[in-house]
Amino acid sequence: MKKKVSILAIILLSLYIFIPTKVSAKTLQDMYNELAKLQNQYDANKSKKELTQSQINELNNEINAISSSIEKTRKEIKQAEEDIVNCKEKIENKKVESDGLIKFLQVSNGGNIYLEYLFDAENYTDFIYRYEVVKQLTNYNSELIDELESLILELQQKEKELAEKQVKLENDRKTLTEKVSTLTANLSNFMAEGVDIEEDIKDLRKQIKLYEDMGCSRNQDITTCNNSGLVNASGWKYPLARGCVTSEYTGWNTRTDWSGGGGHHAIDLDCVNEGTNVYAAADGVISRIAFFGSCGGNTVYISHVVNGKKYTSQYMHLLRVADGMYVGKVVTDNTIIGYVGGWSTSVSHGGYDYCTTGTHLHFGIAEGHSAFDFNSHSINPREIFGFPGLVYSGGGYFYR
Repeated sequence: MKKKVSILAIILLSLYIFIPTKVSAKTLQDMYNELAKLQNQYDANKSKKELTQSQINELNNEINAISSSIEKTRKEIKQAEEDIVNCKEKIENKKVESDGLIKFLQVSNGGNIYLEYLFDAENYTDFIYRYEVVKQLTNYNSELIDELESLILELQQKEKELAEKQVKLENDRKTLTEKVSTLTANLSNFMAEGVDIEEDIKDLRKQIKLYEDMGCSRNQDITTCNNSGLVNASGWKYPLARGCVTSEYTGWNTRTDWSGGGGHHAIDLDCVNEGTNVYAAADGVISRIAFFGSCGGNTVYISHVVNGKKYTSQYMHLLRVADGMYVGKVVTDNTIIGYVGGWSTSVSHGGYDYCTTGTHLHFGIAEGHSAFDFNSHSINPREIFGFPGLVYSGGGYFYR
Protein backbone atom coordinates (compact mmCIF):
# COMPACT_ATOMS: atom_id res chain seq x y z
CA MET A 1 0.00 0.00 0.00
CA LYS A 2 2.81 2.37 0.94
CA LYS A 3 4.50 1.48 -2.33
CA LYS A 4 1.36 2.46 -4.30
CA VAL A 5 1.07 5.77 -2.38
CA SER A 6 4.72 6.57 -3.12
CA ILE A 7 4.27 5.88 -6.83
CA LEU A 8 1.14 8.07 -6.91
CA ALA A 9 3.00 10.90 -5.15
CA ILE A 10 5.82 10.74 -7.70
CA ILE A 11 3.32 10.85 -10.58
CA LEU A 12 1.52 13.86 -9.08
CA LEU A 13 4.82 15.62 -8.41
CA SER A 14 5.92 14.98 -12.00
CA LEU A 15 2.66 16.38 -13.34
CA TYR A 16 3.10 19.47 -11.17
CA ILE A 17 6.64 20.02 -12.43
CA PHE A 18 5.76 19.73 -16.11
CA ILE A 19 2.46 21.66 -16.07
CA PRO A 20 3.23 25.10 -17.61
CA THR A 21 2.97 27.85 -15.03
CA LYS A 22 0.97 30.97 -15.82
CA VAL A 23 2.99 34.04 -16.72
CA SER A 24 2.79 36.54 -13.89
CA ALA A 25 0.10 39.15 -14.55
CA LYS A 26 0.86 42.84 -14.89
CA THR A 27 -0.38 44.87 -11.96
CA LEU A 28 -0.67 48.52 -11.06
CA GLN A 29 2.36 48.06 -8.82
CA ASP A 30 4.31 46.86 -11.86
CA MET A 31 3.28 50.02 -13.65
CA TYR A 32 4.39 52.15 -10.69
CA ASN A 33 7.73 50.35 -10.79
CA GLU A 34 8.01 51.08 -14.50
CA LEU A 35 7.19 54.72 -13.78
CA ALA A 36 9.93 54.94 -11.14
CA LYS A 37 12.42 53.33 -13.53
CA LEU A 38 11.52 55.76 -16.30
CA GLN A 39 11.77 58.71 -13.92
CA ASN A 40 15.26 57.65 -12.83
CA GLN A 41 16.28 57.22 -16.46
CA TYR A 42 14.79 60.60 -17.32
CA ASP A 43 16.67 62.32 -14.47
CA ALA A 44 19.94 60.67 -15.52
CA ASN A 45 19.43 61.57 -19.18
CA LYS A 46 18.44 65.12 -18.29
CA SER A 47 21.72 65.55 -16.43
CA LYS A 48 23.67 64.12 -19.37
CA LYS A 49 21.75 66.26 -21.85
CA GLU A 50 22.46 69.41 -19.83
CA LEU A 51 26.16 68.48 -19.63
CA THR A 52 26.32 67.74 -23.35
CA GLN A 53 24.50 70.95 -24.24
CA SER A 54 26.90 72.89 -22.02
CA GLN A 55 29.85 71.33 -23.86
CA ILE A 56 28.25 72.15 -27.21
CA ASN A 57 27.79 75.78 -26.12
CA GLU A 58 31.43 76.05 -25.01
CA LEU A 59 32.67 74.59 -28.29
CA ASN A 60 30.43 76.92 -30.28
CA ASN A 61 31.91 79.87 -28.38
CA GLU A 62 35.41 78.63 -29.24
CA ILE A 63 34.41 78.20 -32.88
CA ASN A 64 33.03 81.75 -32.96
CA ALA A 65 36.27 83.09 -31.45
CA ILE A 66 38.36 81.16 -33.98
CA SER A 67 36.15 82.35 -36.83
CA SER A 68 36.76 85.94 -35.69
CA SER A 69 40.52 85.27 -35.60
CA ILE A 70 40.38 83.75 -39.08
CA GLU A 71 38.55 86.80 -40.40
CA LYS A 72 41.08 89.11 -38.73
CA THR A 73 43.98 87.07 -40.14
CA ARG A 74 42.48 87.20 -43.62
CA LYS A 75 42.31 90.99 -43.37
CA GLU A 76 45.93 91.13 -42.17
CA ILE A 77 47.04 88.93 -45.08
CA LYS A 78 45.13 91.15 -47.50
CA GLN A 79 46.75 94.27 -46.00
CA ALA A 80 50.23 92.68 -46.22
CA GLU A 81 49.61 91.81 -49.86
CA GLU A 82 48.53 95.40 -50.56
CA ASP A 83 51.61 96.78 -48.72
CA ILE A 84 53.90 94.53 -50.77
CA VAL A 85 52.33 95.78 -54.00
CA ASN A 86 52.69 99.42 -52.83
CA CYS A 87 56.34 98.92 -51.92
CA LYS A 88 57.09 97.37 -55.28
CA GLU A 89 55.37 100.30 -57.00
CA LYS A 90 57.45 102.79 -54.94
CA ILE A 91 60.66 101.01 -55.91
CA GLU A 92 59.76 101.17 -59.58
CA ASN A 93 58.79 104.82 -59.27
CA LYS A 94 62.08 105.67 -57.53
CA LYS A 95 64.04 103.89 -60.21
CA VAL A 96 62.18 105.82 -62.90
CA GLU A 97 62.69 109.03 -60.93
CA SER A 98 66.41 108.42 -60.62
CA ASP A 99 66.71 107.62 -64.30
CA GLY A 100 64.78 110.79 -65.12
CA LEU A 101 66.82 113.07 -62.90
CA ILE A 102 70.23 111.76 -63.74
CA LYS A 103 71.90 109.31 -65.97
CA PHE A 104 74.24 107.12 -64.07
CA LEU A 105 77.81 106.70 -65.01
CA GLN A 106 78.02 104.28 -67.88
CA VAL A 107 80.97 102.39 -69.15
CA SER A 108 81.28 102.29 -72.90
CA ASN A 109 84.26 101.00 -74.89
CA GLY A 110 86.35 101.05 -71.71
CA GLY A 111 85.95 104.80 -71.18
CA ASN A 112 83.98 106.72 -68.53
CA ILE A 113 81.29 109.10 -69.79
CA TYR A 114 79.86 111.65 -67.31
CA LEU A 115 76.28 112.69 -67.26
CA GLU A 116 75.14 115.48 -69.49
CA TYR A 117 73.93 117.13 -66.34
CA LEU A 118 77.51 117.51 -65.11
CA PHE A 119 78.76 118.77 -68.49
CA ASP A 120 76.12 121.46 -68.61
CA ALA A 121 77.77 123.18 -65.63
CA GLU A 122 78.59 126.85 -66.32
CA ASN A 123 81.66 126.89 -64.16
CA TYR A 124 83.67 124.79 -61.74
CA THR A 125 81.62 125.79 -58.72
CA ASP A 126 78.44 124.84 -60.55
CA PHE A 127 80.08 121.57 -61.57
CA ILE A 128 80.95 120.72 -57.91
CA TYR A 129 77.40 121.61 -56.88
CA ARG A 130 75.92 119.39 -59.58
CA TYR A 131 78.21 116.56 -58.65
CA GLU A 132 77.06 116.72 -55.02
CA VAL A 133 73.44 116.77 -56.18
CA VAL A 134 74.03 113.69 -58.33
CA LYS A 135 75.82 111.96 -55.48
CA GLN A 136 73.14 112.75 -52.88
CA LEU A 137 70.25 111.80 -55.15
CA THR A 138 71.96 108.58 -56.10
CA ASN A 139 72.69 107.63 -52.48
CA TYR A 140 69.19 108.66 -51.30
CA ASN A 141 67.37 106.66 -53.93
CA SER A 142 69.68 103.70 -53.47
CA GLU A 143 69.12 103.69 -49.70
CA LEU A 144 65.37 104.13 -50.13
CA ILE A 145 65.22 101.27 -52.60
CA ASP A 146 67.19 99.09 -50.17
CA GLU A 147 64.76 99.96 -47.35
CA LEU A 148 61.75 99.21 -49.52
CA GLU A 149 63.21 95.91 -50.65
CA SER A 150 63.93 95.01 -47.01
CA LEU A 151 60.33 95.92 -46.12
CA ILE A 152 59.07 93.69 -48.91
CA LEU A 153 61.02 90.77 -47.45
CA GLU A 154 59.53 91.47 -44.01
CA LEU A 155 56.02 91.70 -45.44
CA GLN A 156 56.48 88.49 -47.42
CA GLN A 157 57.61 86.72 -44.22
CA LYS A 158 54.62 88.15 -42.36
CA GLU A 159 52.32 87.03 -45.19
CA LYS A 160 53.75 83.50 -44.94
CA GLU A 161 53.31 83.41 -41.14
CA LEU A 162 49.74 84.69 -41.42
CA ALA A 163 48.92 82.06 -44.04
CA GLU A 164 50.26 79.35 -41.73
CA LYS A 165 48.23 80.82 -38.86
CA GLN A 166 45.11 80.79 -41.02
CA VAL A 167 45.62 77.12 -41.92
CA LYS A 168 46.01 76.23 -38.22
CA LEU A 169 42.90 78.19 -37.29
CA GLU A 170 40.91 76.51 -40.07
CA ASN A 171 42.04 73.09 -38.82
CA ASP A 172 41.15 74.02 -35.23
CA ARG A 173 37.72 75.18 -36.34
CA LYS A 174 37.19 71.95 -38.29
CA THR A 175 38.18 69.86 -35.25
CA LEU A 176 35.84 71.78 -32.96
CA THR A 177 33.01 71.55 -35.49
CA GLU A 178 33.45 67.77 -35.63
CA LYS A 179 33.31 67.64 -31.81
CA VAL A 180 30.08 69.65 -31.86
CA SER A 181 28.63 67.23 -34.43
CA THR A 182 29.56 64.26 -32.24
CA LEU A 183 28.07 65.84 -29.12
CA THR A 184 24.95 66.81 -31.05
CA ALA A 185 24.58 63.20 -32.22
CA ASN A 186 25.06 62.01 -28.62
CA LEU A 187 22.43 64.49 -27.51
CA SER A 188 19.96 63.11 -30.04
CA ASN A 189 20.59 59.58 -28.72
CA PHE A 190 19.04 60.56 -25.39
CA MET A 191 15.70 60.52 -27.22
CA ALA A 192 14.32 57.02 -27.68
CA GLU A 193 12.87 55.98 -31.00
CA GLY A 194 9.12 56.49 -30.91
CA VAL A 195 8.45 58.84 -28.04
CA ASP A 196 10.95 60.29 -25.63
CA ILE A 197 11.13 59.35 -21.97
CA GLU A 198 9.28 62.44 -20.83
CA GLU A 199 6.34 61.49 -23.03
CA ASP A 200 6.60 57.89 -21.73
CA ILE A 201 6.25 59.18 -18.17
CA LYS A 202 3.30 61.40 -19.03
CA ASP A 203 1.42 58.62 -20.85
CA LEU A 204 2.17 56.02 -18.19
CA ARG A 205 0.79 58.31 -15.49
CA LYS A 206 -2.38 58.72 -17.54
CA GLN A 207 -2.71 54.96 -17.89
CA ILE A 208 -2.14 54.38 -14.16
CA LYS A 209 -4.87 56.93 -13.38
CA LEU A 210 -7.19 55.22 -15.87
CA TYR A 211 -6.81 51.85 -14.13
CA GLU A 212 -7.10 53.44 -10.71
CA ASP A 213 -10.36 55.10 -11.81
CA MET A 214 -11.55 51.63 -12.85
CA GLY A 215 -11.02 50.52 -9.27
CA CYS A 216 -7.89 48.40 -9.81
CA SER A 217 -5.90 47.65 -6.68
CA ARG A 218 -2.09 47.82 -6.60
CA ASN A 219 -1.54 44.05 -6.85
CA GLN A 220 -4.48 43.15 -9.08
CA ASP A 221 -4.03 41.93 -12.66
CA ILE A 222 -5.01 45.01 -14.68
CA THR A 223 -6.80 42.87 -17.26
CA THR A 224 -9.17 41.56 -14.59
CA CYS A 225 -10.23 45.00 -13.40
CA ASN A 226 -10.74 46.26 -16.93
CA ASN A 227 -14.27 45.32 -17.86
CA SER A 228 -13.25 44.82 -21.47
CA GLY A 229 -10.47 42.36 -20.58
CA LEU A 230 -8.12 40.81 -23.13
CA VAL A 231 -9.42 38.53 -25.84
CA ASN A 232 -7.46 35.56 -27.09
CA ALA A 233 -6.83 36.05 -30.79
CA SER A 234 -6.14 33.13 -33.10
CA GLY A 235 -3.97 34.86 -35.66
CA TRP A 236 -2.63 38.01 -37.32
CA LYS A 237 -3.50 40.17 -40.33
CA TYR A 238 -1.48 42.78 -42.17
CA PRO A 239 -2.13 46.31 -40.81
CA LEU A 240 -2.70 47.67 -44.34
CA ALA A 241 -5.04 46.41 -47.02
CA ARG A 242 -2.15 46.56 -49.48
CA GLY A 243 1.43 47.77 -49.29
CA CYS A 244 5.15 47.12 -49.64
CA VAL A 245 8.22 47.11 -47.37
CA THR A 246 10.71 50.00 -47.68
CA SER A 247 12.85 49.60 -44.54
CA GLU A 248 13.84 46.60 -42.44
CA TYR A 249 13.96 45.87 -38.71
CA THR A 250 17.48 46.20 -37.25
CA GLY A 251 16.95 46.04 -33.49
CA TRP A 252 19.55 48.08 -31.63
CA ASN A 253 22.00 48.11 -34.54
CA THR A 254 22.85 51.47 -36.06
CA ARG A 255 20.49 52.24 -38.89
CA THR A 256 22.17 53.31 -42.11
CA ASP A 257 19.25 55.21 -43.63
CA TRP A 258 18.45 57.46 -40.67
CA SER A 259 20.74 59.82 -38.79
CA GLY A 260 18.98 59.35 -35.46
CA GLY A 261 20.88 56.16 -34.60
CA GLY A 262 19.80 53.66 -31.96
CA GLY A 263 18.39 51.15 -34.41
CA HIS A 264 15.05 50.57 -36.10
CA HIS A 265 12.63 48.51 -34.03
CA ALA A 266 10.02 47.98 -36.73
CA ILE A 267 9.63 47.70 -40.47
CA ASP A 268 8.34 50.50 -42.66
CA LEU A 269 5.30 49.80 -44.84
CA ASP A 270 4.76 52.03 -47.85
CA CYS A 271 3.37 52.16 -51.41
CA VAL A 272 0.23 53.84 -50.05
CA ASN A 273 -1.12 57.37 -49.88
CA GLU A 274 -1.38 59.48 -46.77
CA GLY A 275 -4.74 58.91 -45.15
CA THR A 276 -4.83 55.17 -45.98
CA ASN A 277 -6.65 53.08 -43.34
CA VAL A 278 -4.50 51.38 -40.69
CA TYR A 279 -6.03 48.28 -39.09
CA ALA A 280 -5.27 46.49 -35.84
CA ALA A 281 -3.04 43.54 -36.72
CA ALA A 282 -4.97 41.23 -34.34
CA ASP A 283 -7.78 41.31 -31.80
CA GLY A 284 -6.68 43.08 -28.65
CA VAL A 285 -6.99 46.10 -26.36
CA ILE A 286 -5.49 49.55 -26.95
CA SER A 287 -2.87 49.97 -24.24
CA ARG A 288 -1.41 53.34 -25.15
CA ILE A 289 -1.96 56.30 -27.47
CA ALA A 290 0.69 58.97 -27.96
CA PHE A 291 -0.25 62.20 -29.73
CA PHE A 292 2.09 64.53 -31.65
CA GLY A 293 5.30 62.82 -30.47
CA SER A 294 8.48 64.58 -31.55
CA CYS A 295 9.89 61.26 -32.77
CA GLY A 296 7.00 59.10 -33.94
CA GLY A 297 4.10 61.50 -34.17
CA ASN A 298 0.70 59.95 -33.43
CA THR A 299 1.26 56.37 -32.25
CA VAL A 300 -1.08 53.58 -31.13
CA TYR A 301 -0.04 50.54 -29.07
CA ILE A 302 -2.28 47.47 -28.83
CA SER A 303 -1.91 44.60 -26.33
CA HIS A 304 -2.70 41.14 -27.71
CA VAL A 305 -2.91 37.56 -26.57
CA VAL A 306 -2.43 35.52 -29.73
CA ASN A 307 -2.67 31.75 -29.33
CA GLY A 308 -1.97 32.16 -25.62
CA LYS A 309 1.12 34.38 -25.99
CA LYS A 310 1.29 38.07 -25.12
CA TYR A 311 2.36 40.65 -27.69
CA THR A 312 2.24 44.41 -28.24
CA SER A 313 1.85 45.95 -31.71
CA GLN A 314 2.95 49.49 -32.55
CA TYR A 315 1.63 51.82 -35.29
CA MET A 316 3.70 54.98 -35.69
CA HIS A 317 3.64 58.19 -37.80
CA LEU A 318 -0.16 58.17 -38.07
CA LEU A 319 -1.73 61.14 -39.83
CA ARG A 320 -4.31 60.95 -37.05
CA VAL A 321 -5.81 58.41 -34.69
CA ALA A 322 -9.27 57.18 -35.70
CA ASP A 323 -12.27 58.58 -33.87
CA GLY A 324 -13.45 56.57 -30.89
CA MET A 325 -10.03 55.11 -30.02
CA TYR A 326 -9.03 55.24 -26.35
CA VAL A 327 -6.88 53.29 -23.92
CA GLY A 328 -8.80 50.20 -22.81
CA LYS A 329 -10.87 49.94 -25.99
CA VAL A 330 -11.27 46.41 -27.38
CA VAL A 331 -10.45 46.21 -31.08
CA THR A 332 -10.63 43.45 -33.67
CA ASP A 333 -8.37 42.82 -36.62
CA ASN A 334 -10.92 44.71 -38.74
CA THR A 335 -10.92 47.86 -36.57
CA ILE A 336 -9.52 50.99 -38.24
CA ILE A 337 -7.30 52.50 -35.54
CA GLY A 338 -5.79 55.36 -37.57
CA TYR A 339 -4.56 56.62 -40.91
CA VAL A 340 -1.15 56.54 -42.57
CA GLY A 341 0.90 59.75 -42.20
CA GLY A 342 4.60 60.55 -42.30
CA TRP A 343 4.70 63.22 -45.01
CA SER A 344 2.71 66.22 -43.83
CA THR A 345 3.46 65.27 -40.22
CA SER A 346 7.25 65.43 -40.76
CA VAL A 347 9.30 68.43 -39.65
CA SER A 348 10.81 68.65 -43.14
CA HIS A 349 7.32 69.35 -44.52
CA GLY A 350 6.10 71.69 -41.80
CA GLY A 351 4.97 69.09 -39.24
CA TYR A 352 6.17 68.08 -35.79
CA ASP A 353 7.70 64.61 -36.29
CA TYR A 354 11.52 64.58 -36.57
CA CYS A 355 11.71 60.84 -37.30
CA THR A 356 10.03 60.68 -40.68
CA THR A 357 10.50 62.32 -44.05
CA GLY A 358 7.86 60.58 -46.16
CA THR A 359 4.58 58.68 -46.17
CA HIS A 360 4.76 55.26 -44.46
CA LEU A 361 3.57 53.20 -41.52
CA HIS A 362 6.21 52.26 -38.94
CA PHE A 363 4.90 48.86 -37.78
CA GLY A 364 6.46 47.06 -34.84
CA ILE A 365 5.87 43.97 -32.73
CA ALA A 366 7.15 43.34 -29.18
CA GLU A 367 6.83 40.33 -26.92
CA GLY A 368 4.76 40.79 -23.77
CA HIS A 369 2.61 43.77 -22.95
CA SER A 370 5.36 46.32 -23.49
CA ALA A 371 3.80 49.61 -24.52
CA PHE A 372 6.21 51.56 -22.28
CA ASP A 373 9.42 49.61 -22.90
CA PHE A 374 8.64 48.57 -26.44
CA ASN A 375 12.10 48.72 -28.02
CA SER A 376 13.67 46.51 -25.35
CA HIS A 377 11.19 43.73 -26.12
CA SER A 378 10.77 44.28 -29.85
CA ILE A 379 11.13 41.46 -32.35
CA ASN A 380 11.36 41.42 -36.12
CA PRO A 381 7.77 41.48 -37.46
CA ARG A 382 8.96 39.04 -40.12
CA GLU A 383 9.01 36.38 -37.38
CA ILE A 384 5.21 36.60 -37.48
CA PHE A 385 4.32 38.05 -40.87
CA GLY A 386 5.31 36.82 -44.31
CA PHE A 387 6.17 40.25 -45.65
CA PRO A 388 7.76 40.38 -49.14
CA GLY A 389 11.32 41.66 -49.56
CA LEU A 390 12.23 45.31 -49.86
CA VAL A 391 10.40 46.81 -52.80
CA TYR A 392 13.63 48.49 -53.95
CA SER A 393 15.24 45.06 -54.22
CA GLY A 394 12.47 43.48 -56.24
CA GLY A 395 10.10 42.64 -53.39
CA GLY A 396 6.44 42.66 -54.26
CA TYR A 397 3.29 43.73 -52.49
CA PHE A 398 1.38 42.19 -49.60
CA TYR A 399 -2.41 42.04 -49.36
CA ARG A 400 -4.58 41.76 -46.30
